[in-house]
Amino acid sequence: MFHTIFYVPLYNALIFLTTTLGGNIGLGVIALTIVVKLILSPLAHASIKSQIEQKKLQPLVDDLKKKYPDSKEQSAKMMELYKEHKTNPLAGCLLLLLQLPVIIALYHVFLGSATPSGTELYSFVHLPNVIHATFLGINMSAKSIILAILAGLSQFAQMYFSPAMQNMPTPKDGDKTSMMAASMTKSMKYTMPVMIAVFGYAVPAAVTLYWIVSNIFMIIQERIVIARTKKKPGEVTVIKSS
Repeated sequence: MFHTIFYVPLYNALIFLTTTLGGNIGLGVIALTIVVKLILSPLAHASIKSQIEQKKLQPLVDDLKKKYPDSKEQSAKMMELYKEHKTNPLAGCLLLLLQLPVIIALYHVFLGSATPSGTELYSFVHLPNVIHATFLGINMSAKSIILAILAGLSQFAQMYFSPAMQNMPTPKDGDKTSMMAASMTKSMKYTMPVMIAVFGYAVPAAVTLYWIVSNIFMIIQERIVIARTKKKPGEVTVIKSS
């Protein structure tokens, strides 16, 4: 079922776009990545907006933590606060869960994208007469240290500018939980790009190219959402109560 629902449509979309773009696999990968990100953009938009709203509510969340030391009561009050302000703290997790099967399918599609076959193609989709596996001098079916480094750099940039990273509350002295969370976040900001670079060199360049384009798209989308949120008329600023 996974193969039929996710892999086959994405595979056909890649071949169709590659044929349309002159048979260049690299251009096909870029085009398909943008199409998929555009389809998922409403979910990503909701996730980014939720992260921004949670930052604004952070002063009130801090007050609730002080006022209700009991974890169960504290969680209940926080959920009431998020509900009141129409913010879903799980929006990011939902986006990841919904994207996961698509990402897995894309991985398998791009894994063999440089040597596509005519099997599993829809009747209206045809292989290009000539397939160009090289894009910008890089063989899409082979490993690429250049793209691997770019994947790591793009991942660092995406995490650096991400509202989720920028909106992390400042750790307070004596608060072991907040200090540990801040330490883990800072560590992940630097270790994650390295992991992505290593992964990017372990797979065909087509997969790595997808990751780079995806990160660039996400950075642009986050900038747009943040800019629109700042310009939103009638916005109420949340002030920490005394």
